[in-house]
Amino acid sequence: MVIDDEWPALEQMRELLLQCDGISSVLVYDNPREAFTAAVEHKPDILFLDIQMPELSGLAFAEKLLPFSPDTDIVFVTAYRNYAVEAFELSAVDYLLKPVDPPRLLKTWNKILSKRMLPGATGTRSAETAFRLLGGYELTGPQGAVKWSTHKAEELFAYLWIHRQGSVSVILNDVFPQWNYEKGKQYLHTTVYQIRKTLKKAALGDSIELTFDRENYRLESRGIEGDTERFMEAATLALQNNQPEEMRVAAAQYTGDLLQSLDSLWVYASRDKYRRIYLKLLEQLTLELIQSGRHYEAEDYAVRLAELEPLDESYALQLISIYYEIGKPLRAQRKFTEFRDSYKAETGDDLPEWFMEVYQRLGK
Repeated sequence: MVIDDEWPALEQMRELLLQCDGISSVLVYDNPREAFTAAVEHKPDILFLDIQMPELSGLAFAEKLLPFSPDTDIVFVTAYRNYAVEAFELSAVDYLLKPVDPPRLLKTWNKILSKRMLPGATGTRSAETAFRLLGGYELTGPQGAVKWSTHKAEELFAYLWIHRQGSVSVILNDVFPQWNYEKGKQYLHTTVYQIRKTLKKAALGDSIELTFDRENYRLESRGIEGDTERFMEAATLALQNNQPEEMRVAAAQYTGDLLQSLDSLWVYASRDKYRRIYLKLLEQLTLELIQSGRHYEAEDYAVRLAELEPLDESYALQLISIYYEIGKPLRAQRKFTEFRDSYKAETGDDLPEWFMEVYQRLGK
């Protein structure tokens, strides 16, 4: 798939790619938002992506697509060398400068072929030991995704991974609240036994240890990196450095709310912690992009904020302001109408006077 806002560049890339051995189909798009929908659906093997595009930059496009199509190899194509570091931070396979030189493109194509033929390449990849809790739940070991014997074993393992330890009484209160103490304790020990058995069967017994001492369970892991730890480390550093591209890369690691399909009460406090960090990242990134005059890029993150917190007045005004700034007054007015109607339906109140005053100034 090739995405570029200029048709001559698209046609050139399509012709060059069709000359490469092994390429039978090339999809081209000049609208990045339409292309994103198609990429999520088709999950292309390789994506040639222009960086400088209106409405949605190539870097933002790649960041958004990664959670939906992690096996897509991305090659950035641009006229500017200064994006190279940012491109490779997003795990780009290569970086091509415009106008694209055919021998250089062939070198990129051979590089991709070699990568895919190596042991561990897509399709023959040996399982990587990792734990995903953001946007889903999957523990992967040497033998692939771990299959849990019961939902309770799956939940208890997630609980212990997040908290790392807990007394019997606290775990019973959080994870087994419907049981009395004695029956709950028995169920807890049975569930722990199931966890240990599952880990051993998945060849993870040496990597994850679940111990019990003095009415307290402790979980220790070696050589396994969870996505929550990676996200927190990247987010903390990015917020400290206040660099847009670092914040962009950190935000891409938040692929959804913590254990979003789990409804137990204990998860809400932890879920809120990660969500607040993500919101802070988006807020700071959007502000930095606006202050740098990069309003087209800021739009995408402002939209995310408004979707995550649909009744937040400041997020709505920020998005409306961006729409006016990039010459989309009709979209700004439509966003105002949608927000006003949702606000009224949810709260039963009209929009605050201060909101209306700010909005009216934006429209002038």
